[in-house]
Amino acid sequence: MLIGPDQPVPVNSEEMLDVCRRFIADGDYGGLVASSLNPEDAEAPGICASYRDWERSLRNELVIQRAAEQNLSSEEYIRASEPISGTSAIASEAMSKSSPLEAELYLDSCRWLKIEELSTGHFFDIEFLRAYRMKLQILERRAKFDEERGFSAYRDLYARVLTASGTDIPDGGDNG
Repeated sequence: MLIGPDQPVPVNSEEMLDVCRRFIADGDYGGLVASSLNPEDAEAPGICASYRDWERSLRNELVIQRAAEQNLSSEEYIRASEPISGTSAIASEAMSKSSPLEAELYLDSCRWLKIEELSTGHFFDIEFLRAYRMKLQILERRAKFDEERGFSAYRDLYARVLTASGTDIPDGGDNG
């Protein structure tokens, strides 16, 4: 089942692992479990190591640019990583987006493209499975954005209903 960056999650990454567990060797399975979008993961097998380095570079660029925008020092937030070509431009483009959600969606599309690039030539080997799992993680992350936005809209609507009815809104605005 091939997936695209704008579709719903066809199967979550944990279900994918359950299926793969039955069909691949223990060593490959351990590497598949370790496949992650998180650049802080020490163990990064195969294409995940290159992705981790790229993601660290991207996050460092975001830190540098956000800190500069606020006239703050970025030093304490920079992670050990070599700068990777192109990540500065991606960070600049993300910073120019009109909303945090739009910026995150843009960054996720860049992450997707990087995974595509790293998995080129891998048609159905362990690297293909690692790339597929990482793409599922992006789709799962995007699905949470929708849930969060929906819950936020629900809270706003609920607050308006309470206000219109003359009911006191609880302190902190937490109506859920």
